[in-house]
Amino acid sequence: MRPSEDTRERTLAHLRRGYVSGRMGTETFALRIDRALHAPSHAELRGLTADLPVPARPSLRERLRGLAERRGAAPLRLPPAAELTYARLTLGRGPDCSVVLADDTVSRRHAELVLCDGVWLLRDLGSANGSWVNGRRVVEAEVLPGDEIVLGGCRFIL
Repeated sequence: MRPSEDTRERTLAHLRRGYVSGRMGTETFALRIDRALHAPSHAELRGLTADLPVPARPSLRERLRGLAERRGAAPLRLPPAAELTYARLTLGRGPDCSVVLADDTVSRRHAELVLCDGVWLLRDLGSANGSWVNGRRVVEAEVLPGDEIVLGGCRFIL
């Protein structure tokens, strides 16, 4: 059975991590990437990463970053406010943000989602292109599941 694009992408990511961590040289990395792109089976993909350590399960921050890096209206699922006592997520283009948005129209530190008295608030952090909730430009606004948020050219649904 031919591997899915998701399986192929996971293998490519695993190879990238192995290369960046110094577990393989540039020529080996290039060869394995080429083979991964053309592998006809799951077994061949597994063989390309068999000598690399198994990746740890991504943290919540990494999963949110992965969602945000995709363009379009990707869903961003926040934990229910009742389950948390305090939370703050910074959204922006900078690598130090909790949710990194890979779009040049997003400021480095564009906005933040803050849990305040059991309510999620979106606060603009002085961004160049503004923050929008359900089509309305905001400096600070309460956000709920299903709300559409636009930061620069990135649009997502909570």
